[in-house]
Amino acid sequence: METMVTARHCSISDTLRLRTVERLEALARVEPNVQSAHVCFIADHGTHRVEVRVHGTRGRTMVATGSGASFRSALDAAVERVERQLKRRRERLTARKSARPAPVL
Repeated sequence: METMVTARHCSISDTLRLRTVERLEALARVEPNVQSAHVCFIADHGTHRVEVRVHGTRGRTMVATGSGASFRSALDAAVERVERQLKRRRERLTARKSARPAPVL
């Protein structure tokens, strides 16, 4: 998966970049069709926000934001929200496939 990390009005450490890539690559076990992700760290008047955009197949995009006292907590919140969205989408697809009627003989 291709991961792009952007920082607006701030700078982030290399350890935070590594943690971001690790957390996003862990999403592949939930949804294997994730193609790329874009993470934006935003510092605005003392608040730390993180926006995560995950791009899947067929143009599907999941967006989640998280805010917190630090970038690490904001990142965790945003990744949890994206993971929840991906799980919900995966459950809907599997439920829809299993609900097909039996063939008529």
